[in-house]
Amino acid sequence: MNKPNTEIKRWGVIVIQSLCSDDIKTGKNLYDDILRYKEYSNSGAFSSFYNVQCVGEFYSIIRKIEQSLEEGDIITLQIETHGCDDGIVLSNGDIIKWKDFYDAIRPLNIKTGHLLFLIMAMCKSVAMISSINPEERAPYRAVICTTRSVNADEIQRGFEAFYEKYFSLMDIVESLKALQDEVKDDNGFSPFQVLSAESVFDDTFNPNRDITGLVDDQLIRLNSTITETTRSIMTDCIQKILSEIHDKCVDYYNFRDIY
Repeated sequence: MNKPNTEIKRWGVIVIQSLCSDDIKTGKNLYDDILRYKEYSNSGAFSSFYNVQCVGEFYSIIRKIEQSLEEGDIITLQIETHGCDDGIVLSNGDIIKWKDFYDAIRPLNIKTGHLLFLIMAMCKSVAMISSINPEERAPYRAVICTTRSVNADEIQRGFEAFYEKYFSLMDIVESLKALQDEVKDDNGFSPFQVLSAESVFDDTFNPNRDITGLVDDQLIRLNSTITETTRSIMTDCIQKILSEIHDKCVDYYNFRDIY
């Protein structure tokens, strides 16, 4: 198979916002104050802002973005909404489940050659990592997610600092440091963390990780008595399944078969 052309010609930052009427419009503020000026300092840069109200509008915008992408484009997609364990919460109360969100953005990652950088500017977005589908392509290359609830001030201050340093994925180390330095607790820990698709896949399907909770949950579902023997048998079974999934899907999920 011939490898596709991966020459990067343009990079863009696209913000999709869906916030309630009384929320601070952090996405719009970020775009108006910083992002829309990026193209003036770099001829290969572009930025866009979209405000959506419901699931239908969200999917429509994602399709519009996909159709607008040209060969050699890479994008950073920033989602400015509320978040919950189940998915992203839009301004009208609609919830897009994490699996459905992945299905929506996956074509963007495919079209950009597995170079979609995702920023989830919302509460508890780390919950998204539990919904990966190993038999599909990865929906992003890397993601900034949150490990706790964050407020509008933390989001606005944090990403103002981030985008002062960020132009493309090559700037991620310096810009992430700026974000984490701006927003951190008294122990120096920031709620904003970056994860790669590859690391999430490996951690999820690592047969040697702690699967005690998973083992007990499965035994309960099967109405089996939990003993050391049944735990040992179930552990061996789940570890075998995880190992098989990892070995079968790791290259396809991470685009290694074509890049």
